[in-house]
Amino acid sequence: MDPTGQWSRRRFIGATADASLIATVAGVLKPLSAMADSPNARVTIFDPRFAAAEPLARTLAAGAPIKAATQDPTDLVLQYVAATEAGAPLRLQGVTTDTVPFCLRQLLPDAAFTERRLDGDLFHWTLEARS
Repeated sequence: MDPTGQWSRRRFIGATADASLIATVAGVLKPLSAMADSPNARVTIFDPRFAAAEPLARTLAAGAPIKAATQDPTDLVLQYVAATEAGAPLRLQGVTTDTVPFCLRQLLPDAAFTERRLDGDLFHWTLEARS
């Protein structure tokens, strides 16, 4: 509010952004509670634009759930950071184009990272806490 008790445009936009961030973090942390019991929790993602990606991701996941990579990878970063801080490191893995692992490497530079090209478009990659 400004000195007259009115909301300024800047203050309103800031409050809206804060509310959006809180809602995003709450949405990410809720699924983590289901993984908290697993000492080796992992998230496996695949790029749904490529037919070969989902079957390969299912093989990597070994029966665990998989997710289509349809959004900005920052939700994965939030899951990784929250799980690591909770003492239950999360392993991220996927079958995607190189843009997802590139972003994750930039956002999580201290994590252990492996990457292998599968074909002209797809990479198999893993990211986990360094031991």
